[in-house]
Amino acid sequence: MGGGNGQTIHLGFAGDLLVGRKVSRTVVAGQQPEEMWGDLRPRMLATDAMIANLEAPITTHLVKWHKLKSFYLRADPAVIPSLSAGNIRCVSLANNHILDFGDQGLLDTRRHLEAAGIAFAGAGANADEAKAPVIFTAGQARIGLISITDNIPAFRATDDRPGTNYWKIGTDSETMARLSGLIDGLRAAGADLIVLSTHWGINYRWWPPQGYRAFARQAIERGVDIVHGHSAHLFQAVEFHRRGLILYDTGDFIEDLIVPPGFRSDHSFLFLVDIADGRVARLRMVPARLTLAKVNTARGQEAEVIRRAMIKRCRGFAVDIREEDGDLVATAPGTADG
Repeated sequence: MGGGNGQTIHLGFAGDLLVGRKVSRTVVAGQQPEEMWGDLRPRMLATDAMIANLEAPITTHLVKWHKLKSFYLRADPAVIPSLSAGNIRCVSLANNHILDFGDQGLLDTRRHLEAAGIAFAGAGANADEAKAPVIFTAGQARIGLISITDNIPAFRATDDRPGTNYWKIGTDSETMARLSGLIDGLRAAGADLIVLSTHWGINYRWWPPQGYRAFARQAIERGVDIVHGHSAHLFQAVEFHRRGLILYDTGDFIEDLIVPPGFRSDHSFLFLVDIADGRVARLRMVPARLTLAKVNTARGQEAEVIRRAMIKRCRGFAVDIREEDGDLVATAPGTADG
């Protein structure tokens, strides 16, 4: 990471924002923008930027993608002020729902986000747009974000068709050279910090598979500072690797409460990352409880259940977690107090 000039950058990461269906209807019915983020909003506003995965096109277009899917998600443009109220400054669009309402739904999403000043990457009008990373400003830093997905190959953008930045996750030389090219391009363009946001894998899996671990670690070795994983609807392990941080899956953050038996997708975290002197220094994880179209700090016994689950999922990973004021905190090895 560049920019080791003594400044501290505070970034927030959230998982899937499932703002379609009942969430969208709740907002249209009159939920105020700041209500979506509950008592977590002050902590989100205290970051230089929040980064999340937008798991629904934002559009009034009603024609669904032409192939059969189990779930189609769509959000009314009325959700945009809610995103802004949560300090959501950049979103990943490479996922398995962004084309649920066809090409028009994706193009509308890009237009609405651009009008709101929310940066995005991972899906576009053609392959070049979909592959392009984005650079946005957070505090005094320039953040570069690469957005990829290994979900739904049929959503892949082509030279003449809108779609996502689809990748097969692997550590083969071609894939890693492709990633290195994007990293080098962002550095050349002045990015101080590079985030790889990846929507990968199947739903409701508690641990990342070995192949994903190898890919994430090599991404850090190639120059990514933070890997921001999502897709499973469940939070997974975190770990420090060399000078970087891997959030294997950040779970859900806004949802309409389809909670499968035995899988607490309504339990999650707000992930707060401090970057000091040019490197990731500290991770703070705030236990979160999701209700319909809202997220709040988890309290009491429920918070303890969430904390214990994260500690269990991190066993065997390179991270030392402690509890501090109800949160989980981990300090990067080699930093002042790590």
